[in-house]
Amino acid sequence: MAADFQEIDLTNEPVKNQLEFVDNAIKLAIDGSSTLILTKARIVATYALPNALTKQVKCRVIPKDDASSFEIHIMPKA
Repeated sequence: MAADFQEIDLTNEPVKNQLEFVDNAIKLAIDGSSTLILTKARIVATYALPNALTKQVKCRVIPKDDASSFEIHIMPKA
């Protein structure tokens, strides 16, 4: 059975909202859903990694466009 997946483009959201979306995506990963977050804020990508690790979910950050934007993949631990 495949996990639920959603893509969220946060490039035009304030950083505070983006951080809240990351926290929500981590909660969804604990419940079995995967999220792909698009952002231009390096701080959001940096924030996602240790917070996902703390909650024991997978997190992968992929720089795009010469590191001017990032894909953050948050997934349940297999």
